[in-house]
Amino acid sequence: MSDIFIEWDRDRLVVARGRTVGNRVEITEARIIERPSDAADMLLVVDQLKQFSGGASGKNRPQVAVVFPRQFVTIHRIQLPQVTDAELPAMVRMQATMRLTVPLESVSMDFAPLPVIAGSMTRDVLLVTAPNDQVSQARRTLIEAGLEFKELRVSAFCVAQAAAQAGILRESTDASLVDIVVLMRRDFIEVTFLRGTAVLYSHSGSSWSSADTIERTLRSELTRARMSAAESLGEHKIRRILLIGAADATSAVSDQLASRFDSATIERIDPASSLVHGQLTDGITATDVVALAGAIQRDTKATIAAVDLINPRQPPEKKDYRRIAVLGGTLAALLLFAAVYFWRQGQINELSVRKDLLVASNNTIKQKLAAGESELNQAGRIQEWIDRDIEWLDEIARLQTVLPKTDRFFIDNFQLSTVQKNGTGIIKLQGYAKSNADVEEGGRLLTEAGYGVKAYSPKLEPASGAPEYAIKVALELTLPKLTEDQ
Repeated sequence: MSDIFIEWDRDRLVVARGRTVGNRVEITEARIIERPSDAADMLLVVDQLKQFSGGASGKNRPQVAVVFPRQFVTIHRIQLPQVTDAELPAMVRMQATMRLTVPLESVSMDFAPLPVIAGSMTRDVLLVTAPNDQVSQARRTLIEAGLEFKELRVSAFCVAQAAAQAGILRESTDASLVDIVVLMRRDFIEVTFLRGTAVLYSHSGSSWSSADTIERTLRSELTRARMSAAESLGEHKIRRILLIGAADATSAVSDQLASRFDSATIERIDPASSLVHGQLTDGITATDVVALAGAIQRDTKATIAAVDLINPRQPPEKKDYRRIAVLGGTLAALLLFAAVYFWRQGQINELSVRKDLLVASNNTIKQKLAAGESELNQAGRIQEWIDRDIEWLDEIARLQTVLPKTDRFFIDNFQLSTVQKNGTGIIKLQGYAKSNADVEEGGRLLTEAGYGVKAYSPKLEPASGAPEYAIKVALELTLPKLTEDQ
């Protein structure tokens, strides 16, 4: 478990220690450390972190969990084939190379699986990334302060964890109902959409300028957030709007707000009575430490599928049983040799007598083998069918090596399928390019690599998030025929 929890914002750091007590978090110590205007100058921050931690070093360095706010991260919802949890990390990384507009090496990333919908042919995950320069600055600052960087959480998941632990959020089997959690802070408003306890989308916006603008500001940010989340949410109905903040802020929002959002129920939650308690120093409110409370609970009572950007989900390690198999085989061989040797010494005189019996037994076995020839032929046909099975992860990896290594053409979506009659694999790609020449170059590379490329017609339809990619194309490929050495 981490010793210190830090919400790492652009203007300040909220630093706290605490522990879980029942369904709430007790904050035992908290402090706000202002960041200098020069983002690269962190000397004052380092000094204050040393004071807060007590100056331990070496093997006894305190472990730190950092929480990045929503504005520090990018969230993508990615649709994948219906694969096992063990295959998800590799599939997500492959999709990230196609979806991200920056090099994969320039970001830290993790993903949170969304609940699997019964009967669906696909499953969804939330891919969360943060720029490595932000992560590196936090790591350097903590190292200089004599602290160990153990976890990197994201505020939306931490707020959801705190609400779930307090019983405010509950599991839901209705995929059409959505709850909205709104963290109303004086420095920003953070809006998180959830289905049950699963985070679907998060949005961060500006806070209010005065008390009489609270409801107008909140209505504007909720509208903006819902529009941004439309693709991630799909068909939905807002069930509840949960306002987390000081009583004077949440009470300034009237129930009339619900009329614009599916007549949802509005619930006002005071974090000082429902989520956190303890001795907070001047200038720090319970609302300021809600995300940190969720991070503290995450260490002890995780109920939310969350992300950790420096300890991302990994495929399970494949255990190597080869050494055990070799040792076991050697031992078995020695035991067999000893048994045969002693048996031979004791039974050599009986072998001549039993010779005829063994010959008869051998003839019986031959007859049984001849009778089982048809079963062997059937087993061979079954093995041929099994050998046609397609390893989609390998095919996607091969496709990645064939596609042009350029920023002039990218794949936005793909589908994988198999023609049942002959086991032929089909990949359908949808992508964008800067020109028709880039599309033709991609088609040429695929054809030269042995892929069957169905006739296609590029369209002038710029990508919504990148208008410089003006050409949209849909490609249907058949996998190259495998040679005997593949």
